[in-house]
Amino acid sequence: MAGTLPPLFDITDSDEGGYAAVAVYTLLALTLVIVVARLSTRWYIGGVLHSDDILLAVSTLFGILQSILVQLAISNGLGRKLATIGSHELVLYLKYEYAAQILLIVTVAFSKISLGLLFKNLMTSRRYLRTNQVLMGVIIAWAVGSIFALALRCSMPTPWMWNSPDKCINQAALFEAIAALNIVTDIAIVLLPCMLLRTVQLSHWKRFRIMALLATRILVCISTGIGIHFTVEMLQSSDIPWANTDSTIWDQVMMNLSIMTTAVPALGRLVIELQPSLYAFAINEEPVDAASAADTYKFSSIGRSFNQTFSAERGKSHRSSAQTTNGWRESLKDDAESTKGLVNTPIMIQQTIHFEVH
Repeated sequence: MAGTLPPLFDITDSDEGGYAAVAVYTLLALTLVIVVARLSTRWYIGGVLHSDDILLAVSTLFGILQSILVQLAISNGLGRKLATIGSHELVLYLKYEYAAQILLIVTVAFSKISLGLLFKNLMTSRRYLRTNQVLMGVIIAWAVGSIFALALRCSMPTPWMWNSPDKCINQAALFEAIAALNIVTDIAIVLLPCMLLRTVQLSHWKRFRIMALLATRILVCISTGIGIHFTVEMLQSSDIPWANTDSTIWDQVMMNLSIMTTAVPALGRLVIELQPSLYAFAINEEPVDAASAADTYKFSSIGRSFNQTFSAERGKSHRSSAQTTNGWRESLKDDAESTKGLVNTPIMIQQTIHFEVH
């Protein structure tokens, strides 16, 4: 028909790379929309982007670079029959896929750490803070170990020639180990805030809604499991570029879901419901310094960079102690109320602070 545009990607009996390309662009576009909405909302509400927002943006940038590498791999043979790929194209395909697999780990790791930092701001208990710190350490160790393992899995000086089993370690076992730790850390990221929410003063419906949003991270675990299944099949295939289509698609699903499920919990009104208040104050149970451990406590504002210190007078026999009660705020109006209306409420201290002098 006259005026009809040719297809963007040709899909033939010997070339299915178009399926992977469609997945790359569709998922990346959806991710960008959600991340931009998240960052815009956080800026609109608080007038500042926090460390978790910055790491989410960094994760998204790495995701864009990873998607570009996947497209370059598609252009050089991914999804095509091995017999139709020239020797030069094959080397380029292996190099781009090699780099894309490493950037995939980097992207996912930054999204996990971003989510961990978001929940860190909600924790006043030393037990939860330490657990969160340990989890962040495990994620960083997983990322660093996975990157080095993927980068060095085949012999030098051509570690990107991962299509030669005799020159590489057991790649199937390596990918399965990386995926297993990826799933375990994702489950931990979901469970930790859900355990914290059990002690929060929220209605059952709001607690359930927030937990349901957090539980969307389970989709990442499911896609990771499906992806590793196709990856192992691809590594065992005699025609790796052709068999790589399904594993690439599910890798892109996993990566983009990891970013999206990091962005979603802090969108819109949920920022207000998750945090005590943009103007809430909390007492840090840890002393400001070791020399004043018995009588000094640090006040901090979650929404603004405000810090103040309370100190009991030294040299007296009286002992000061502080007890805090979480004052998690529930919105007083229905869910149709705008975020702006919630933010422009009068400034007030939302936590109850009780001092006792013995």
